[in-house]
Amino acid sequence: MKKEKLNQGDLFYLQLEESDKFIFGQILFDVEKQYFTPSIEQDEESYFDVYEECQLIRMYKGIYDKPDLPEHLETLIDGVFIYRIDSKANRLKWGKAGHLKIDYQSVEFPEIIGDAYGSIQLLRGELHIKTQYKDINDFEISWSAEYPEVLANECVHLQGREDLVSGEHYSDSFKEMDLRNFPELRDKVYRDLNLDPNISYYELSKEMGFDLARFYEH
Repeated sequence: MKKEKLNQGDLFYLQLEESDKFIFGQILFDVEKQYFTPSIEQDEESYFDVYEECQLIRMYKGIYDKPDLPEHLETLIDGVFIYRIDSKANRLKWGKAGHLKIDYQSVEFPEIIGDAYGSIQLLRGELHIKTQYKDINDFEISWSAEYPEVLANECVHLQGREDLVSGEHYSDSFKEMDLRNFPELRDKVYRDLNLDPNISYYELSKEMGFDLARFYEH
């Protein structure tokens, strides 16, 4: 039987490794299906190239005994790139648990300080903003993604259930995938760029000529 696929808006469960416990999340953005399509003009040095095989994920609080979607969903992790949940390479058991329409005006992408376009840039979704920084090693931000089993470990770690962590887990490495996990450093970067750190991705991208709506309205 062919395994079903997940699309943006779909809710899913993951069964923890070596456990009969379950956690829940949602697909916020599917890079392959929404960005790498003929209708979208791709940037030659795109932020999304690194995440081509990934989905942007929101994870919810709670660790459950059954794969039945809970009535109340409260965000635990918002906006992290994970290699496809519906990939054959995902060694965790998973399944579709429902669907909720995405409010694309609230979607946020991981923020990276990366070497691109010949300089050190603030990378945020389709946006790339040149900085005056000279040494990328001053920023321990990793332009990378993680696997579903690492995501599951981070979810139980954040909820104080170290007993459910499978194998070794390095939470610091997980956090280093996003500038947003370092508020003081992020504030400095935005201050140096004369940008409002509180402006949403949707607002900023629209100001800069990239309308997130086009990925969702079709």
